[in-house]
Amino acid sequence: MSDTSILNQTIILGTNPDEVTFEVHDGHAFILLGPISIALPLTAQHAVDKLATVAAQAAANNRARRLREVA
Repeated sequence: MSDTSILNQTIILGTNPDEVTFEVHDGHAFILLGPISIALPLTAQHAVDKLATVAAQAAANNRARRLREVA
């Protein structure tokens, strides 16, 4: 069973890349996706690494799809 916990939700990042940020508050690191916060102190390092890998794969896939649309 997973210990990740957002249920029945879809996050739509929209068009403003400035809403995706990394911030540190009171010594605690967070990835912010608009109003959604990922608390990194509560997250295993391998999970953060996997998130970075998956985000890079998603960005590459999305870019390729957009390039195919305009080709």
